[in-house]
Amino acid sequence: MARLTEPVTVQVRHTEELSEKELHELRKMLVEVFGARYDDNAWDHCLGGIHYLLRYGDKLVAHGALVPRYMRQGDRVLRGMYGESMATLDDWCHRGFGSTIVAMATAEIRLNYDIGVFAASKYSFYERLGWDKWRGQTFVETEHGIEARGPDRGAVMFRLPRHSTVDPDGDLITNLRSGDPW
Repeated sequence: MARLTEPVTVQVRHTEELSEKELHELRKMLVEVFGARYDDNAWDHCLGGIHYLLRYGDKLVAHGALVPRYMRQGDRVLRGMYGESMATLDDWCHRGFGSTIVAMATAEIRLNYDIGVFAASKYSFYERLGWDKWRGQTFVETEHGIEARGPDRGAVMFRLPRHSTVDPDGDLITNLRSGDPW
């Protein structure tokens, strides 16, 4: 692994603070990481929240977003954030950049929200950073009622603040959206 010679910086910005040029650069980077499965739905899901943009010099090499998402457990509506488009360019993996993004997002959730959730397939990466697989059943609220539904791939991962009263063995409900429901 080559030695880093440029500064590494992380910007924390809301979607509305990103310029058209920055949004274009971000989408290009995410398509490079995720390939053809990073469609318009995936792009739309990552907009409207907080972005963590990690750069090596001027190059965007890692990203993660937290977007507000409706979640409830029983009758209790939760103040929740949903992790979207967590990604590091392949050539920049195993340098701690992804861990940095996840740690910053985790701190935001633990300080300001009832729960953080996202769907993931690389469980061990997130578990070592304090995230767990949701143990209860997951549901989606549709116009026809509540339907049992998990993510299209992987598992729902969650992180709770230290003194949370959310039950990770209970049911978790979110709203229906286009693309992957979780």
